[in-house]
Amino acid sequence: EIPNTFTPNGDGYNDRWIIEHLPSYPNAIVEVYNTAGQPVFRSTGFYTPWDGTRNGRPLPVGTYYYVINTNFNNEKRSGFITLLR
Repeated sequence: EIPNTFTPNGDGYNDRWIIEHLPSYPNAIVEVYNTAGQPVFRSTGFYTPWDGTRNGRPLPVGTYYYVINTNFNNEKRSGFITLLR
């Protein structure tokens, strides 16, 4: 199950987009895009949770789209994630 909302507001709760079982896929690629289709986050190999920033700067509240390639049995997932502050 992939969470579809997170709130990187610094309160220590739900501040990162954590995909619970993804570390079980050490070759996974996670990509997040804004609504214009521009990449804003990429994690290759061991999964690093997204903190809602791009190049260290907070991204605006909104909907973003993700593609996850586990590199296992051709398994890919895609969907949306809502960033709230």
